[in-house]
Amino acid sequence: MNEYLMYASYGLGIILTIASSVIYKKWRVWKIILLILLGGVYGIYIYKPNWLSFIDATRFIDYFGYVLYASVILIALNFTSKVRITQNLTDYDFFEMEKELDEIKSVSELLRLRYISTIGLVPDALVFYNDNLDGFFVTDQFQKIIDLKQTEFTLDEYANLIHEDDRTQYLSTIKKINKKTPSFDLKYRINRNGIFVWVEERAKVFEFDKKIQLISLIKGIDMKLFPETLIHEIDSLPTEQHLVQYLTQAAKEPEAFYLVMIQLTNIPDINQRFGRDVGNLMISEYIKKMRYHFAKDLNSIFRITGIQFALIIKEQRKYEVLLRALQSGGDLINLAINIGGIQQIVYPNLGIIKHEPWSTYSLNEFIGLASKSLDEAIRNPKKNYSIFGE
Repeated sequence: MNEYLMYASYGLGIILTIASSVIYKKWRVWKIILLILLGGVYGIYIYKPNWLSFIDATRFIDYFGYVLYASVILIALNFTSKVRITQNLTDYDFFEMEKELDEIKSVSELLRLRYISTIGLVPDALVFYNDNLDGFFVTDQFQKIIDLKQTEFTLDEYANLIHEDDRTQYLSTIKKINKKTPSFDLKYRINRNGIFVWVEERAKVFEFDKKIQLISLIKGIDMKLFPETLIHEIDSLPTEQHLVQYLTQAAKEPEAFYLVMIQLTNIPDINQRFGRDVGNLMISEYIKKMRYHFAKDLNSIFRITGIQFALIIKEQRKYEVLLRALQSGGDLINLAINIGGIQQIVYPNLGIIKHEPWSTYSLNEFIGLASKSLDEAIRNPKKNYSIFGE
């Protein structure tokens, strides 16, 4: 037998044994004992040959080689090892596991039923987009909005129901949605029996199993619900009568405040070009933004006429923000509003008057001076605001 071949085979057996033990984190005792015996017998042959005088040296090497090669083959065939993942369990352990699984199943079923029942209570439609955002499932409430029995749509099918002027914005918004832009709020027109009605869709993103999931809520802006502008955001505003009551109380307080009269001058033009419903939605969005920046108090914005409003500012800091916006002519006052596929800038005129604790003006005079300042702003082609006394 080739001596180098035996050395290589024995080394291979050692390498296979160590590799198997490291990979499977389990030492196979029989492999170790076998390698030790083989190494011990060969050591006796080299260093104590007289112990093997009962057998011819050449025959011994041949037999030893056969045994060595067979052992290495056996080690190679048993390279893999089963990973033990079970443990000794008693009947009590199985009983507890079964009990725990039943509890988990019960809680899961309860959550499922609660979820289904909650959907039934929500007055607005819920939309569940699929993983690829190329289709979605809607709840029954959506059928009432579009008067269709269909509950599953591909994105293309739904896009075809949207007004062509609003379709591009809707599709681009869906395609851009991700974890960095996790929500959107859109108003667009959708076809209902040949007539386009306005809807609002508010969506939110969450991640599950490393995939983006999108769920949204759609509600119809029912133009028949409100008798005036048809928009709740506007019709729910306090009126001029409430303004008088508010100013009467505010004049008794020791702090100064500002009365800002606002007229959305180009709303009539928007009404003429796109329809009164679009103009009303523009007004609604403008009021929301003005309230957010200057008057979070729900009772500090008042509706005087269809396009004229009054704003009370009690904080000096907020008035300074308003003044800087007016002086710079920035978009904080001249708001660009996007409704569906219609984008317009709403241009206001503002008349401003400050009420000091020592003011001697009567309430009617005070409101009249604010209105006069507004008229001056409307007539001034170079500046869209006028501050009484300046």
